[in-house]
Amino acid sequence: MDKLPNDVIEIVEKCGDFDELSEEDREYIVVQIDELYEGFFEDLFVTDMAIVDEPEGKHQGYGQYCNQHSVGWTGDSFEGTYYFPTEDGRYLAIEYSC
Repeated sequence: MDKLPNDVIEIVEKCGDFDELSEEDREYIVVQIDELYEGFFEDLFVTDMAIVDEPEGKHQGYGQYCNQHSVGWTGDSFEGTYYFPTEDGRYLAIEYSC
């Protein structure tokens, strides 16, 4: 099972807030995730990210999890959290809307 490298953990924990990530750090994280799940960032807006001990939601394969629900009047928009495993056994939790 592929896992995100520990330096992704260090970047996220160092900044503490998605909005405070430098453009270089954001691009690095996108590249690392794209290697595990190509196209993950297409058609979604990332609202936050954090390192967590345990994932929530449904298993997606390859150690990844997703906790998603529909929003809006017609239910055709979604928001949730996607969890990617990391080398140290924790998860990168990415909050998103699409």
